[in-house]
Amino acid sequence: MSVVDYSVLNKVDHSLNPPFKSDETGLHGNAEFPIAVYHADVTDNFVSCHWHEELEFGFVVEGSVLIECGKNKYTLNKDDIYFINSNTLHAMFKADLQPKSAFRSVVVHGSVIGGKENSVFNRKYLLPITDNNGLRELVFTAKDSSYSKIYGLLTNIWNAENIKVPYHELIVRNELSELFRILLQLSENNRTAPSSSSIVQETRLRDIMLFIHDHYAEKITLEDMASAAFISKSEVLRCFKNITGQSPFEYLKNYRLRNAAYMIQNTSDSINTICGLCGFDDHSYFSKVFKAAYGCSPRDYKK
Repeated sequence: MSVVDYSVLNKVDHSLNPPFKSDETGLHGNAEFPIAVYHADVTDNFVSCHWHEELEFGFVVEGSVLIECGKNKYTLNKDDIYFINSNTLHAMFKADLQPKSAFRSVVVHGSVIGGKENSVFNRKYLLPITDNNGLRELVFTAKDSSYSKIYGLLTNIWNAENIKVPYHELIVRNELSELFRILLQLSENNRTAPSSSSIVQETRLRDIMLFIHDHYAEKITLEDMASAAFISKSEVLRCFKNITGQSPFEYLKNYRLRNAAYMIQNTSDSINTICGLCGFDDHSYFSKVFKAAYGCSPRDYKK
């Protein structure tokens, strides 16, 4: 498996060749029109926990996709839709044993809809969504009354932007306006905001995750994580437990294993070399936890 780095994805036929980067800090689209569409095949890949200022919409096109937003987990089947608000922690994985698992996404900066900060569009139609801490994510299935309308809008946006049809900017912006109108209506029913302490903890967690993603190949201690976020060791434990439901070392272990699985499949490095490159200094422990995660030994996985 590997981290799907959206910054290196392009059109639907672009092959994944990820550089083990998981945080979307680059520009989606361009400064004039900050929107981009992606086709992410997560059959043998994964989108690690990350966040971005842009809002994200997507739908499953093959198999099933597991989406994690903090402690919340959703298994989406083919044609199911998701929405993830600005700066919300999320991750995507293959959800089952089907041969393929893939989704398409639209990642758009709020300025495409809101325009200038002092505009009526920003004040009335964008900020009520992006500033709504109670609206972190939404999932839509065929049972939902707004599903068909949203699915049609999303597929029109994805296709127009992917192919770059004539006047695609106008087409996409028009469809997005209708999509935001629907989203704004739905957001009025999702106003249970998390506590201020939870928001602070999530911000701290981002700093720790950035550190882990950059240094997972090295020996990492609880003190290292605490220093990365300028907090106490006990607060590191609280942040992970409250936001993700797991310990920081569980998260670190799983992150290392996913990168190890990708390297086993896609490089000629020996198992022992991969073990060290992914931060495991005990080969027998690596084999044990790998088998627990993937159902076979690293050598059998390579076969």
